[in-house]
Amino acid sequence: MARFAAAIVLLLLTASPALGAPGIGLDDAPAAERGPFEERNQLPFDLLFLAFPARGGRTLLPGEQQFLVSQTYSNTLIGSDIFFTDLDPASGARQHLSPMLVAAAQASHPGRSLFFLDLEHGRTELRWRAGVFRWLELGAEVPFLSYRGGSFDGLIESYHRRLGLPSGGRDLFVRDRVGIALTWDDEIYFAGASPSLFQIGDVSLFGRIPLRQSPRGDLALSAAVKLPTGNAENLGGSGGADYGLEVEGTGRWGRQRLHGAAGWVLPGGWSLFPRFEPARMWSLLAGYEFLSKRRLSWIVQVQSQSSVFHGWRQADPDLSRPSSELLVGLKRSGRNEIWTFEAAVIEGLFDQNNAVDIGIRTGVSRRFPGR
Repeated sequence: MARFAAAIVLLLLTASPALGAPGIGLDDAPAAERGPFEERNQLPFDLLFLAFPARGGRTLLPGEQQFLVSQTYSNTLIGSDIFFTDLDPASGARQHLSPMLVAAAQASHPGRSLFFLDLEHGRTELRWRAGVFRWLELGAEVPFLSYRGGSFDGLIESYHRRLGLPSGGRDLFVRDRVGIALTWDDEIYFAGASPSLFQIGDVSLFGRIPLRQSPRGDLALSAAVKLPTGNAENLGGSGGADYGLEVEGTGRWGRQRLHGAAGWVLPGGWSLFPRFEPARMWSLLAGYEFLSKRRLSWIVQVQSQSSVFHGWRQADPDLSRPSSELLVGLKRSGRNEIWTFEAAVIEGLFDQNNAVDIGIRTGVSRRFPGR
């Protein structure tokens, strides 16, 4: 699947010379960095809580604005071991997760939180940033969440077979169907079909102040609040307000850029599980950007986020570990850096049972220069 996704990015790249057609032009020298992908970890349960998008250390100048529209689409099949072993049907027939199977698993493992995610999910983002003063940047993020059965399961299985890779339990379940389950104490959340094909999520508000600004590098401090605007019953949000702080930086060496970030989030409650107290979360990011002469940036970034289940002994070990992802892709700008197009492939890292299997990100941004 990774090769298939990489081919999509390659296709976008081969089409990108159109951006340099007459009327747009190309420069011989690289412009300022375009920054890392404004992405966050895509594990569906993580998406319900606050997380900072990667932005680098540069804050916008007074009057400067940026609007970004992006779409991230991911395929995921992960879950507690019991759903891939104890519940394996003896007949060998593919199964679809059902309330009966979840209840049986919970009964056989009392006191343990179980989870299951089999779906393709999308996150569409509308993001606005504006420089208000030299010492203040404001921003807002409006997400829309989608949960689908999808159509890539067969392709992923074929890819695994051809390379002799483990199936990861995909051959046990019906293809291209939604299956979502999470248990906590005696409570069960179950969805055997899409909770929603397109719904607004929790809106986040951001504020940033520059801590250091120089040609060699920038450093900024961000604060954010996530408001419970999404429908928690349909996995549109957590149902609570979250708060967070993050330090973001960018270092510059010729055509090379290093981006980094470290964040901390205090989540509110989760209305689906009123007795559950989400753990405080941290996040780390490291990104490398190389600027070519033709307003093209190649970007590789790794980002990791701790789990709201961290520290709970009853939580499934896979669910309580940090979720880490690798992004590889490009950003291509038009004349004067007004429009920027981007594409990236997302791959889960370290443990495939606590991150998305594969994802694709695309986006376009419009910049309005400052005064």
